[in-house]
Amino acid sequence: MTTQPLRRPTAPARSSAALPRAAGSSEGPVFCPPPPQTLADLGLPFSFICDLVLKILYFNGNLMGRELGSLVCLPWPVTAEALAFLTSESFCGTSGARGPTGAHEDFAEGLEYMISASGRERAREVMQLSQYAGPAPVPIDDYLASARSLASDTGQIRASSMTQALGELVLDPSVVDIVGAALTARQALFLFGPPGNGKSSIADSCAAVLGNPIFIPHALYVHGEVVRVFDPVHHRPVDGPPILHDQRWSLVYRPVVRTGGELRAQQLDPAFDRVLGFYEAPLQVKANGGIFHVDDFGRQMISPREILNRLIVPLETGVDHLNIARAGTTVSVPYATILLLSTNLDPSELVDEAFLRRVRYKALVGDPNPAQFRTIFRQVCASSGIAYQEAAVDYLLETHYQPLGRPLRGCQPRDLVGQIASTARYLGLKPELSHELIDRVAHSYFADFRYAAGVAPEAEPPPA
Repeated sequence: MTTQPLRRPTAPARSSAALPRAAGSSEGPVFCPPPPQTLADLGLPFSFICDLVLKILYFNGNLMGRELGSLVCLPWPVTAEALAFLTSESFCGTSGARGPTGAHEDFAEGLEYMISASGRERAREVMQLSQYAGPAPVPIDDYLASARSLASDTGQIRASSMTQALGELVLDPSVVDIVGAALTARQALFLFGPPGNGKSSIADSCAAVLGNPIFIPHALYVHGEVVRVFDPVHHRPVDGPPILHDQRWSLVYRPVVRTGGELRAQQLDPAFDRVLGFYEAPLQVKANGGIFHVDDFGRQMISPREILNRLIVPLETGVDHLNIARAGTTVSVPYATILLLSTNLDPSELVDEAFLRRVRYKALVGDPNPAQFRTIFRQVCASSGIAYQEAAVDYLLETHYQPLGRPLRGCQPRDLVGQIASTARYLGLKPELSHELIDRVAHSYFADFRYAAGVAPEAEPPPA
């Protein structure tokens, strides 16, 4: 079945002027999309807007005018124009006013709208092409202007800012300096070393020093196709005083898009959902303005070589090429994210020297020394409300670490103190660093898996 577009007189040409920066870039977003005033400002076909409004009514049922405008994220005059056209075509109607109209609202915003039988038929027709029924998308040209501003944003990162951002992590100063230099250069970073020493925490903490929150679109309009960008898993909206802006964009904190062993090749390119009929943006595009963190590098469903082969051109040229197959076009998007790879495997066994050369910054996040281990333990106890005892940590190290040659890991104080707190609650005891609780949690935390193979462990020497 071929769906015919809704007809409307051609709108005036849309201005190609670049969207302005927010006033005082040191205090606001690098890029702030101004509120559109007319249909021409939206850069979307009127038929697309009408179909989108109709699908929202189809999925949500009866809606007040103001509710519909909020869901479609368009200025009310444009939403009202679409509703007037749909009403004139008998695709929807109104059941009258439902509640008072606000002081600054149009009368029609207080009306309740409902889809008609012919409207349902029309909605089902257009949903054969696409079931997208969210906020109106942003034209790709507007997003390119945003991405270019993010790619050219080389804000100064001071050593003091890095120390503050990573202040809760006990790290070797050389690691902090390498990470800070990579962020300053907006270059890829490779963190390697034993598990449990804070590589993922470093990625989470780094996004805050990259700059102020940024605006990202809910979706893109690319030659008639919709590409969804906003992802509640990775994007955290900013709460606070509202900034006047185009509601099709959302103000979010700098994103950290993390993927681990579940990463597939399809997630690095626009993914078309054949059932829903629209695209999902690739992970590196969702990470624009922030960090794209490939955790557990080397354990993915695709090989490390495939990952770097896909990202090598964006890393070197600063431009990513996205294939929108159904529209028969390829879009070039500025690459404005920092690639962060982290692994506990041997980097030399994952990729060859030629690939490692392209990831210019590398840092070994090693095991903490005993003094650092005690510092972490002290911090964890303070945050957990458990009194820190130096003698208790001495007992832990002398009994459960040194005789077995067990390595120290940065995550272990957090894990052990957490288990001490939960075990104490279970036993009805006061949470404290007693020898009894330390022995209990160490026995469960450091399980000896040789029992599972039917091999009895060697007898442990008694504590000195």
